[in-house]
Amino acid sequence: MTDVQSLLRDLRSGTVPSTAPVETLAVPLPVIDAATPMHEVEPLFADPTFARIGVLDRGDLHTIGLITRSQFNAEMAGRLGYGRAVLTRRPARAVADWSPLVVGPTTSVVEAALLAMARPPESRFEDVVISADVWSATGTSELVHALAAALADQGMRDRTTGLVNRHTLEHTLTSWAAELRGTRRRLAVTLVDVASFGLLNAIHGFPHGDRVLATMARALTSAYPTSCAVGRLGDDEILVAAVLPAVPDDRAREVTEELRLIALQTLAVVPPGFAPPEWPKVRAVSTVSLQAWADVPLLLQELHRAMRYEKTLAPPTGPAALS
Repeated sequence: MTDVQSLLRDLRSGTVPSTAPVETLAVPLPVIDAATPMHEVEPLFADPTFARIGVLDRGDLHTIGLITRSQFNAEMAGRLGYGRAVLTRRPARAVADWSPLVVGPTTSVVEAALLAMARPPESRFEDVVISADVWSATGTSELVHALAAALADQGMRDRTTGLVNRHTLEHTLTSWAAELRGTRRRLAVTLVDVASFGLLNAIHGFPHGDRVLATMARALTSAYPTSCAVGRLGDDEILVAAVLPAVPDDRAREVTEELRLIALQTLAVVPPGFAPPEWPKVRAVSTVSLQAWADVPLLLQELHRAMRYEKTLAPPTGPAALS
């Protein structure tokens, strides 16, 4: 229980990312009157795909009961196997669970999953009802899968920018490098550096610096093909990687330079919401591997060496004058 409460606290503080609303997982919930006799409910569950049904009392349309397949089977079996004989003429209200977990449609998938798992062990894996103009529901297993995916995604991504983090980026590059073997393809990488990022934070504050990085991340992600990997390599460094097809050496260098220029051109324009002095300049360097062979640590080392050299020669590209 402590772990669940900690996750709920972290979710609301932003440590655990929110996800799509729970209504994206929900399916419509058929609803019957609470007075409906169980012998009329039984044919519904004869369909093996029928998972659950809602129960409403005309006197209180804001409170819903729930009969799930597992609950129906258990009740109809009954003690000593006499459940069906006893319940067949009783109303649905006698079988329904009148305290299911009910959440709003805008509740995040993650929070709904955590609320479901915070229930007592005997009801932890029961279905969750979504309250809206039209009642709907989802299984806790779907919510748990979504929670696991969200937490896994959080471990792969940088919280500030939403880009893949350094660990995931290096893993991707290593996988791509292995796939190059036996082919004529190459690995091209571009390193983007935010000039005087520490000074930017000192002048405008850390939240502004985070906003700059997040805006740059979105811009670069949109500018490059989806086949490229864009990730945060360091505090003020964003890396873009692409696998090039089989092309001659000269063409490979041209394409690599084109990928570098995309970054510079994309980030040279002050985006909406920023004044020119608030938008930093950037530098970008790039390199490309040999055909069929790429050593990721060496490529990254070459990029950083080129970036250090770049800082001694040319002023960064961009509107701000921080450096």
